[in-house]
Amino acid sequence: MNRPDKVDCCKELECESGRRNNYFEGKRLTADSFRVEQRYLIERRHLLNRAVFGWGVVYGFAITSANGSLKIGPGLALDECGRELLQSGEGTIAFGDLLLLDQNGTRVDAGRFFSAAPGGQNVCWLLSAHYAEQPLGPTKVEDPCRCEHTEWEHVCETVRYSLQFVSCDECCRECKCEVRCDCADGSRCRCICEHLTDWQPRDCGPLQDVEDACGRIRVDLEHGVPLACVGVVTDACDGWAFGEDVDVCGPRRLVKRNDLLFDLIPGCDLTRISEISWKEWHRREEAVPFDDFSAFLGDEGYREERYVTRFSVEFSRPVREDTLRPDCFVMTVICAEREGGWWQVQRAPIVGLEYINAPGDPPGHVRGARLAVDGSWVEDGVRGRRSIFMECETRVEIEIRGDFIIDCDGRTVDANAVGLSPGPTGNCTPGGTFLSTFSVGIARRADYGQPDYAKGATS
Repeated sequence: MNRPDKVDCCKELECESGRRNNYFEGKRLTADSFRVEQRYLIERRHLLNRAVFGWGVVYGFAITSANGSLKIGPGLALDECGRELLQSGEGTIAFGDLLLLDQNGTRVDAGRFFSAAPGGQNVCWLLSAHYAEQPLGPTKVEDPCRCEHTEWEHVCETVRYSLQFVSCDECCRECKCEVRCDCADGSRCRCICEHLTDWQPRDCGPLQDVEDACGRIRVDLEHGVPLACVGVVTDACDGWAFGEDVDVCGPRRLVKRNDLLFDLIPGCDLTRISEISWKEWHRREEAVPFDDFSAFLGDEGYREERYVTRFSVEFSRPVREDTLRPDCFVMTVICAEREGGWWQVQRAPIVGLEYINAPGDPPGHVRGARLAVDGSWVEDGVRGRRSIFMECETRVEIEIRGDFIIDCDGRTVDANAVGLSPGPTGNCTPGGTFLSTFSVGIARRADYGQPDYAKGATS
């Protein structure tokens, strides 16, 4: 039963945001009917793009400098309005093909563009991609009043590029966290709820009509997608051209695809400990023979300042040499006390590292290190007549502090131990500690009670 006082459920007067066609037998279809259909599908797609996927470069748009021009490879990006910026093939653009924008995003000519640029060393040039529409196929039509005007058969969705001067800080900015949480009740779920409740997808205005080399075209100059910071130089004819400097990754905002997110969840981008030289001993139940342990500490010697051991660690990617120091490693020797059975803890003196390099690694980076220990500790504390290894079976613990070691991307090494596995390490978060344990059998007093070098010294 219809109520006479029933009001329209669409709160907007014309229901512009959700109006779509309802088809029925005998409905007369007009150009406006198809416009409603197309507007509904396009606007809903754009809404989902900006609300679900976000905005930025999805893939591609590789940029290289080529004789004063720029080569831009195929790619896909989403702007803040949810529009798709698709370039299907490689293109070359010269300086004259660009839309030049001032700091307010207004298009200007080359003279005003460079005169408005601030002086100083901190000025860089930002290349951005913009959604554009170009009409194709002009057709003369008459309206009911016999007045003739031009319509267009198709609209080409395309991309245009702009150049704008920015602070160089914009060319190497860090990715910012957009989620902000207070400490009202400590609930992470509530924090996410409040963030999404307050966030609203951005509404976008109409496109702007501009003239370029291809004629009249409509472009969204306000919502460009940053692609690169590029160098601008003068050419042989005192005109403007692109230099060799092209920084693609610094200013880009990226859309994180599902595959990429799944790769990030297990930490595919993190550096791990890939190999330890004593992996056969790691957490094994049987004691390591003392002779094998002693051999790992280096060859027999006398009054050596230090011994470069066979205890080595290698990483899955390069790490900064200046962060890989002796304090990143701890070797602890534990022996049972004769009275009371307490475990006595003693630290081996790690005095240096011998770095391991790999071909192709960047300067200032290494792929691993071998531990160097104090010579007198090896000769007296391990192989001497009063070594604790002659008194009881000992336990050795080797610790690698991943929080101290920074990789080539500026993140700490994911060093957390995983069960019985000696490597690769990791629990999908930067930093952490790798702890390896094994037991060492009692040394034979006949061999190590009076070492050969000591006998030679007293003869």
